[in-house]
Amino acid sequence: MEKGYRVFDTTADTGLEMQGPSLEELFEQALKGLFDLITNLDCVSEVVEEEVHVEGEDWVDLLVSWLNELIFLHDARGWLFKSCVVDDLDPYFMKARCKGEIYQKGRHHINMLVKAATYHRAVVEKVPGGYRAQVVFDV
Repeated sequence: MEKGYRVFDTTADTGLEMQGPSLEELFEQALKGLFDLITNLDCVSEVVEEEVHVEGEDWVDLLVSWLNELIFLHDARGWLFKSCVVDDLDPYFMKARCKGEIYQKGRHHINMLVKAATYHRAVVEKVPGGYRAQVVFDV
């Protein structure tokens, strides 16, 4: 996995698999993978920072909550995030500083409308060299 994430196909949905040497990096790759599905990340500038907090009941729930909060921020406020730094992370809470910009018609192209991250086939697991996760998006 060259980028730290890869897209996989599922019936009527889209899946995303992430990996990273740490859980923080795994959640950072989840953000990048999500927004790479939505738009061309090369066209997104890191000009504004937004702090994002989410809660969960375990690692899988936290990952799904994280992705759904990012989808909400994109849908409701037009955010296109390119990167983040995870400041606080445990199985029940996450705080990250996300960098990007607001969608600008004519400058950004939306490739895919992502409705939600689902629990279908969702997993977060320790693997040799770090962590791996996958999630399926309703598109």
